[in-house]
Amino acid sequence: MARTLVMGDIHGNLKALEQCLERCSFDLENDKLIQLGDVCDRHPDSALVVEKLIKISKLVAIRGNHDPWLKKWLRSEEVNPAWPDNGGISTIQSYIQAGDKIDRSKHLTFLEEQVDFHVDEENRVFIHAGFTNPKGPSFEQPSSNCYWDRSLWLKSMEARTTGRQPDFLNAFKEIYIGHTPTIKWLQDTPMQAFNVWNLDTGAGWHGKLTVMDIDTKEYWQSDASGLLY
Repeated sequence: MARTLVMGDIHGNLKALEQCLERCSFDLENDKLIQLGDVCDRHPDSALVVEKLIKISKLVAIRGNHDPWLKKWLRSEEVNPAWPDNGGISTIQSYIQAGDKIDRSKHLTFLEEQVDFHVDEENRVFIHAGFTNPKGPSFEQPSSNCYWDRSLWLKSMEARTTGRQPDFLNAFKEIYIGHTPTIKWLQDTPMQAFNVWNLDTGAGWHGKLTVMDIDTKEYWQSDASGLLY
């Protein structure tokens, strides 16, 4: 049967992406992948990561906070001042090295079609960072909170010490996020706080990339990034 899988932040880590797809036996034609954003920056293969993702026929691409910087550069070659210090140089170099092997216009279309969040038929929401409005991300102002604001995860973790689920989590059956690496809690596997799952297991740094079956909660991981690059 076709599956729906969710994947955390990739950050230019093509080797980790390929390992995860192989280890979960991903079916490129039938399985659905929901990727939680931050496809680029830090590791050296951002251009090839996007090239790999656009070949997945059933892909839901969530917008991460790094991705608009790449979109802006592909559209106009304008560099956001914050981008170079956040891994942007490696991304630019990856596109220069790829040259004519890729179609930049298709990559730009991919980035333009990323969404701030996705809600499935079982009222599970997939979002890069989170939301602050108790009604959910469709009410979020500004919408950039969806890929920048970390408070949903931090407040959920704080509330976990009391065992009482915060009211702002009640709008959805489950919430899947990235953005805030679990390695900050010395953990390189997915973390759960009530109905929130954090899938950013540190692939952009020294941790691993994770892909999870949203129905069974079985997950597969790459090797640690420090062993891959």
